[in-house]
Amino acid sequence: MTTTRAEFDAAAAAGPVVTVIRSVFVDSVSPVALYSHLTDGRPGTFLLESAEQGGIWSRYSFVGLSAWGCLTERDNASVWLDNGLSEDRAFGGTVPTSRLAALDVLYARWASPAPTELPPLTSGLVGYLGWDTVRELENLPDAPVDESGVPAQSLLFVRDLLVFDHRSSLLHVATAVLVTDDLDQLWESAQSRLGDITASLRTALQLAPLEPPETVAPNPTHRTEKHKFLESVAKGQHFIRDGDVFQVVISQRFDTDVTASSTDVYRMLRALNPSPYMYLLNLESADGTPIAVVGSSPEALVKVNNGRVFSHPIAGSRPRGETPERDAQFAEGLLADAKERAEHLMLVDLARNDLSRVCIPGTVEVTEFMNVERFSHIMHLVSSVEGELAPGSTPIDVFRATFPAGTLSGAPKPRALEIIDELEPAGRGVYGGVVGYIGFGGDSDLAIAIRTAVLVGTVASVQAGAGIVADSIPQSEYDETVNKAAAPLRAIAAANALHPALD
Repeated sequence: MTTTRAEFDAAAAAGPVVTVIRSVFVDSVSPVALYSHLTDGRPGTFLLESAEQGGIWSRYSFVGLSAWGCLTERDNASVWLDNGLSEDRAFGGTVPTSRLAALDVLYARWASPAPTELPPLTSGLVGYLGWDTVRELENLPDAPVDESGVPAQSLLFVRDLLVFDHRSSLLHVATAVLVTDDLDQLWESAQSRLGDITASLRTALQLAPLEPPETVAPNPTHRTEKHKFLESVAKGQHFIRDGDVFQVVISQRFDTDVTASSTDVYRMLRALNPSPYMYLLNLESADGTPIAVVGSSPEALVKVNNGRVFSHPIAGSRPRGETPERDAQFAEGLLADAKERAEHLMLVDLARNDLSRVCIPGTVEVTEFMNVERFSHIMHLVSSVEGELAPGSTPIDVFRATFPAGTLSGAPKPRALEIIDELEPAGRGVYGGVVGYIGFGGDSDLAIAIRTAVLVGTVASVQAGAGIVADSIPQSEYDETVNKAAAPLRAIAAANALHPALD
């Protein structure tokens, strides 16, 4: 898959970004080890992986080594952090204040054809859009106070990237070239850059062995006192009985001390809770404060691939059983639970309606319905909804049509969002937003930011919610939030306790 000069010239004539690739055979080092060795967790880098159901690792892993810049936010306005690409060149002028308007301009300016034989991510934007992005989509004047200390968005314009193909044991070393008139100079610069990265791989070592941590019980601080959370559930049910909504999702935040590096937290989470969306983002705010986002989300908001749009609603959960027999009983009970089935059906219908806004009429269909998928601490009911993307629609249009996920808001969405603002004591921050990528070739993959820890300084925050319906039992909904937060909290506690293995 190594890029030739002829391929480079042809791509440069077709779009403003060209990804130049050099492929090497690598079968003796892990993505986590390379990430740690080559980046040392510095801001502006990331690691994206995926484990399918059953913990089998998916074909590709992505290690982001550097970025041309970062689209972030300060004082509710978009900000561009220049790392080699000026604001004027990135946007053709000043960055728009609106987050989504800035994203529209950036995408439109740099959209480029992507050859189908390339991995799904080779150039584009990687990072997160937080929960408060919804305020650009709905009129929600009464925002709770933001206690997170993190920007509402942070998206890296990828420059240097490693793509692991686990099927072929090939490592694709990629660099995104911004096209100018001097193609000879651009080509030589790209080859030099790829040569430097490839040379650095020769010294990449596996991570030092560590003693397996003893089981450490997390002891987080609950942002919401238990009785107040239970009161919020009861108030949510009052709104449901009054006919305001069918369901509303109420969440709570758990804060805990963190002394471990973000990489070690990710290593523990990766081992404890392999999920379809695994991510480690090392970023910084507009004032230079380091921020890490570490997650193992089971749920996509939406995915766009080769002109098809995919949504996978998840609703309904049970804890994992301690024995196979007990696990099977929990699964049978989940499938037989009328409340869980009704809640799930409502969210499948919501996904169908959302996709119909950006898909060709008549193409939206439910391809999987109410399957049980199992993760380390919890099992869920999962369905799949697909459709054909309408001509002229972009991944940002798809995001607008589907955000926020009904599984994080409730339904109908507009009123549910107002109730969340009324009942939750603080802003959600990253929680409930999305983490993933928007490729300049038109593909995107955005996970819902759940089972996710946000690390700022010595504090890590994890948030989890429960879908409240008319016959919800408040204590059960409280327990559900605790179960959902368990994996990242355990990973943090385990990472804090790590120490090198003795010879």
